[in-house]
Amino acid sequence: MERDLFGPIKKYFEMYGYIADGEVNDIDLYMEKGEESVAVELKVTLDFKSVQQAAQRQKLVDTVFIGIFKPKDINSRSFADKLYILKRLGIGLIVVSKRTKTVEIVSEPVVSDIAKYKVSNKRKKKALSEEFQKRRTKNNTGGVRGEKLITGYREDALLVLDTLAELGGEASTKLVREQSGIKRSTNIMHDNYYGWFVNVDRGVYRICQSGYDALEEFEDTIYLLRRGDAGK
Repeated sequence: MERDLFGPIKKYFEMYGYIADGEVNDIDLYMEKGEESVAVELKVTLDFKSVQQAAQRQKLVDTVFIGIFKPKDINSRSFADKLYILKRLGIGLIVVSKRTKTVEIVSEPVVSDIAKYKVSNKRKKKALSEEFQKRRTKNNTGGVRGEKLITGYREDALLVLDTLAELGGEASTKLVREQSGIKRSTNIMHDNYYGWFVNVDRGVYRICQSGYDALEEFEDTIYLLRRGDAGK
């Protein structure tokens, strides 16, 4: 329960000279040390509501923490994402061990500059822009799950597939590359990520049944790709 967090965290701050009390104007744990004021919102789990409440406390208090029991997933990617939000908002995080009652400040209540994160994620930013630029049709619907996305790679594979179909369903890698205009067409057929192609001889590929099924399934996408003379 949240009340089980109160004692260990209060004691922890008192060791550093803070004077503390609970439920001061609805703040779970309020403290002062000289002119500095600190609030700690005690929560069972770190969720949006707890972040929202802590952000509201920032209007009144110099420093704000959220206090929770140490979660099992503290080293997970999902928890790191939550920490990122707290750091961007300047809200600190305190965790308490259920077994030992040990208190640990996981994140200081200091606003992290977004520029720092942008520098460390330059490669991902570049990959994001490159994927966007590769997509010719840009016809995906956002907010959906379980549907097949039309990525830049899938668009290239569809153009290779359609070209191979136009060549009678079987052709050499050289001819497919020349006709499709897709430089990586040989790799696409060799890797066969979607299971559309079958290697029938050295440097020769044929469309298998799943490939013909894909020609029907993605007929509209192929039309859009061809209409724009894409890939050439």
